[in-house]
Amino acid sequence: MAQLHLKIVTPEKLLIDEEVSQVNVSTEEGEIGILPHHANLMAKLTPGELIIKKNGKVESLAIGDGFLQVADDVLTVMTDLATYAVDIDERAVEEAKKRAEQALTQTLSDEEYADTLANLEKSLAQLRVKRRHRVR
Repeated sequence: MAQLHLKIVTPEKLLIDEEVSQVNVSTEEGEIGILPHHANLMAKLTPGELIIKKNGKVESLAIGDGFLQVADDVLTVMTDLATYAVDIDERAVEEAKKRAEQALTQTLSDEEYADTLANLEKSLAQLRVKRRHRVR
């Protein structure tokens, strides 16, 4: 069975470097699925969910802003945030969301506003992923 080599890179580390069968990810153009032999592609990521399918199992990560590149059956995801759903601390993320929402009500410079809005979007993405995959 054909495989796709997935690399997920954050500023801190290489999080994933392995063979997978499929990846679904949020981009500016919407949700896309990437399978082995996908056409070469570059896309801008948006905060959301990245789903990895391998060996009949599914893993879910919350991702932030970044880019992806598909070339020769290698998918490289470069993002400022990549956290497995099980590793998300819902309480801490909820607090970060509240801080960002409060900060947006203040007078901010354009740069501060953009940073705060980006932090809010990442918090919301993490909460969506965590709540979608919460063990019941």
